[in-house]
Amino acid sequence: MKGRFGKRAQGPSGGNAAILVAVIGMFIVLYILFLPKGERDKVLDRDTEKSGAVSARLPGSVLLIENPGTLTKLMEREFEHRLASFNLFTKKEDTVLKSFDSIYVETSRGSDRRRAVALTVKDRVENARLSFTVNSHSGNLVIRHNDEDLFTGEVETFTEPISLELAEENVFEFYTDPVPWYKPFSKNFYDLRDVSISGSVERLDNKEAVQTIILGEEEANLLSEASLSFFVDCNVREVGRLAVNANGKLISSRVPDCGSPERLQLDPEDLSQGKNDFRFVAEKGSYLVDQVILRTKLKEPIFPVYFFSINNSLFRKIDNNTINSTLSLTFVDDRERKTATVEINGQKTRIDTRAANFSKSIDMFLTAGTNFIRLVPETTLHVLEMRVLLDCKRAEECG
Repeated sequence: MKGRFGKRAQGPSGGNAAILVAVIGMFIVLYILFLPKGERDKVLDRDTEKSGAVSARLPGSVLLIENPGTLTKLMEREFEHRLASFNLFTKKEDTVLKSFDSIYVETSRGSDRRRAVALTVKDRVENARLSFTVNSHSGNLVIRHNDEDLFTGEVETFTEPISLELAEENVFEFYTDPVPWYKPFSKNFYDLRDVSISGSVERLDNKEAVQTIILGEEEANLLSEASLSFFVDCNVREVGRLAVNANGKLISSRVPDCGSPERLQLDPEDLSQGKNDFRFVAEKGSYLVDQVILRTKLKEPIFPVYFFSINNSLFRKIDNNTINSTLSLTFVDDRERKTATVEINGQKTRIDTRAANFSKSIDMFLTAGTNFIRLVPETTLHVLEMRVLLDCKRAEECG
């Protein structure tokens, strides 16, 4: 009897315990639900840094991060690059291009002795001619120039100079006619003396000059107009065309107005950052080129605009002073004074510092939706990084 009675008594006791546990659990859940968000995250051991959308809604958000680099404010929009004066001229003079005391050629049944002469011409040559005398001979003399017949015939002692049309590379070949079959033991030969190739040479060493002008990055990138002016002193009756090239492109080729200034308009696309070569080439005659000036005119610099967005919820917290918004700039630490105007949504504030870091509250400049920011330098700025940051004034208010 006792055993059965004890067993029946334990049933109600176990059911009451389960009900008690359920009630306690319900109260705990209700307690957690009614806790502030920050406290609830602590109780539940949540990692708020990994809870998603951190960059837009929670303390430490970065709304904008950029690397602007070097920003320069050009104090002038017009520049002059001056070059030293120089002379261009061509000069003609009668010159012996190549000469030999003697040339001997011979043909017989057993041998064919020829002589080849090479001549390279770098200058312009007019009235070129080949001359020689004959000391002794037999048969006909044959002379070829660059594989073409130049002269064939018998020369007793002297002949008129032979006219030539010279190329840059020239080869002259001297030899005699073959011996006739019916004279097996004879030979044809020529013993030439005082052999020379001469002509009127126009020296071209000083007919051209190259002048170089260096353009900086800012000037080249903002170039809107350019012109080249110079003064030419010459005798119009003695000179030919004067050609002017800019970086390999012909910009003028005409007989200059001697004694008057010249002005050539340039396409800004023909100029580039760094070296710019101006080549002057004279056709003939003598020129003094003086007062050479490259004038450039620049466009107004365009500084980049950066955009970022703020949703309505974040803007309300900025507007009611729950969240701070800060512009943060990091410069190259060059100890130089850094001045600039910061434009935020059309409103302006200033930077004036020598420090490597600058920060400023920008709450009053921001608006809900899309915002823009632009740096307009007054001195050259080397901006390593620009950020727009959000942080809470009090952590408990950002929940």
